Amino acid sequence: MDALANISQIFAYLLPVLGAIALCLLIVLLVKMVGILKNMNITVTGVNTAVDTTNGYLKELDTTVKSVNNMAMSVEAVRATTERAVKKTAKKWSKQYDQVKSAVTDVLEKSFASKEEKPVKDPKNIVRVASVEKSEEAIEEKAAEAVKEVIEAAREAAKETGKDVE
Repeated sequence: MDALANISQIFAYLLPVLGAIALCLLIVLLVKMVGILKNMNITVTGVNTAVDTTNGYLKELDTTVKSVNNMAMSVEAVRATTERAVKKTAKKWSKQYDQVKSAVTDVLEKSFASKEEKPVKDPKNIVRVASVEKSEEAIEEKAAEAVKEVIEAAREAAKETGKDVE
């Protein structure tokens, strides 16, 4: 029992010392925790500021994205209008081209047929040669009219797009 009494006496001396050391450690730990909490508060405030700044940039970016989207839609509208104008002009041109082609073909066939009938040296054929020359002038006039109509159609199509045609 002597041993137990000696151990009890040693712990009686050590317990207050260990308690004081534990109390000091707890105080140091508490002080560090308070410092960490203060730093955390500063960090959270900084994060809030960063989030607010980021939200502002996102709003500006949203405005920019909307502007780019509107510009892209405008470009698409111009493309579609131009496409319609070009198709319309091409359609009118092809119609005029077919008319001019058929008129030229008809006149040329008539002129070749009349030239083949009698040679030019024949005095009676002089009247026919003169009429063929007049037919060629008529073809040129029809071709000029067709070109004018095509140019007018191109101008009308250009008016739809808002651009001038040279």
